[in-house]
Amino acid sequence: MESLTVEFRKKSGRVMPSSPSRQRRLLACVLALVAGAAVAEAPAPGRYRCYEPPDYTVMAWFDLDARGISVHGDPPQAVRVDAASGRLTLPRDALPPYRHGFYFPPGAEGRDAERVTIVLAARADVRPTQRIWARLPRCYLTTH
Repeated sequence: MESLTVEFRKKSGRVMPSSPSRQRRLLACVLALVAGAAVAEAPAPGRYRCYEPPDYTVMAWFDLDARGISVHGDPPQAVRVDAASGRLTLPRDALPPYRHGFYFPPGAEGRDAERVTIVLAARADVRPTQRIWARLPRCYLTTH
């Protein structure tokens, strides 16, 4: 990874990157942070176990990888992933009635404990601030 060298300009008191391309990279990083869009990522590949509140009984499991989603070992189906927003659009018949997933890396607002979490919903317009959010199924990345 290339390091960023900065110059301090005495007259203006501003800190400036040492080249135009570095200026653009620094500006992009600053804009992303200001907009609250820290570096986004796609959900980690692996096996997810889904639990349904309030008792958190296992309702399903699926494998997620580059080929898509494979529910209960069925052939993989394509999943649309928007890494910038953390949203997933699931195939219609993958986990009915759930057509949408919301991905939260560990430590993110809306996550459960310190686990990789995908919250399932039937509609794409649900939000963590809504009352229904606590009743939606959670799928956690597992190690087996």
